[in-house]
Amino acid sequence: MNSRTISISFVRAMLEKFEATGHSRESLLQSVGIAPSALHQNKARIAPAQFSQLARLAMKWSEDEAVGHYPQHVPLGSYRVLAEYVSGGGDLREALKRQIRFDRLINSGFSVKLVCEGRIARYQIHSPEPLRPWVVEQHLMLTHRLMSWLVGTPLPLQAVHCQHPAPTYRDEYHYLFFSPTRFEQPLTELVFEERLLDLPIIKSREELDALIRQLPYNLLFMPTHQKSYTERIRRYIRNSLPKSPSYEQIAHSLGLTPQTLRRRLRDEGCDFRQIRNELLRDTAINLLEQTDNSVQEIAYSLGFSEPSAFIRSFKNWTGIPPNNYRRQHET
Repeated sequence: MNSRTISISFVRAMLEKFEATGHSRESLLQSVGIAPSALHQNKARIAPAQFSQLARLAMKWSEDEAVGHYPQHVPLGSYRVLAEYVSGGGDLREALKRQIRFDRLINSGFSVKLVCEGRIARYQIHSPEPLRPWVVEQHLMLTHRLMSWLVGTPLPLQAVHCQHPAPTYRDEYHYLFFSPTRFEQPLTELVFEERLLDLPIIKSREELDALIRQLPYNLLFMPTHQKSYTERIRRYIRNSLPKSPSYEQIAHSLGLTPQTLRRRLRDEGCDFRQIRNELLRDTAINLLEQTDNSVQEIAYSLGFSEPSAFIRSFKNWTGIPPNNYRRQHET
C-alpha cells in the first residue's frame, strides 16, 4: 500500500517510437492492464509493477532495449552485458570509465564523458542534436542508480542539469534523482563530489545476477533511496494517518530543526507540501485499486474532514473523481 505511482507522461514518452517497430501500442498497454485511453489523460498514473512489466514487454516485442529511441536497435541483453562489465571495476571511477567505453559501442546518438574539475565531478551527455527528455532521463537515472547500487549507498548529487526545457511533469524529477534539477542548461550532466569516485564496488556477481533478473523494477525502487529524507517523511506521514503530523513534529522526530530539514529537502529537489500531497495521492490510488473501501472511508482514513474535500483533491491529482478512477481501473 505504500508504493509510489508513476505519471502516464513517462509511459507516453517511452512508447513514442514504439509503433515504428511494427507493433501495436494499444495491444501492449492492454497486455499489462493499462487502458489505452489513459495515454490521453495528462494526470493519469499507473502502478510501479505495471510500468516495469510494460518496459520489459516493450523491449521484448521491439527486440530493442532502447524501444526505438536510438538511431539503431540496442540488442536484447545489452544492459546485462553493460552491468556485468562495469561491475568489474574496482571503484566507481573505473566503473564509470567502463560505462563510457561500453557506450561507444552503441549508436545512441550521443556520447558520454566524465570530467573532473577540482573537487567536482561531472558525468556529461554530449549530442550534436537536441535529445528527447526520455532519452536523457533514462540514461542519467539508470546510470546514477546502477552506480549507487554497485557501491551500496545512494550517491548524493549536487545537481542535475538538462539542456531540454522543463517538461510538464517536472515535479516528478525529484524522485528520479533526489536532487535539484535545472533545465535549459548549457550541458546535460550529473554533478557530484569527485571524492565519491573512490568508493569501492562492493556487490558480488550473485547479487548482480539477482538485480538483472528484476530489471527495471528494482532500479526504479531501490532500497538505498529509502534512507532519503523524502522517503523517511513519506513513511512518517503514512504511519501517522489519519492524523496529519505538522512539519515541526516531523523535523523533531528526525532530530533536525525545521530550518535544517527544509535545507535537506531542498538538496533533494523537493519540499514538505509536495511530499505530503504525493503520499496522500498514491495511498488513495492504492486503496481505490486494491480495496472495496468506499470513497467516504478512504477520505476519512487519509485525514480529510469531508469526502467532498477528498474528491476535489483527488480530481486535482489525477484529473478524474475517485469513483471514475475506480471504474476505469476495473475495466
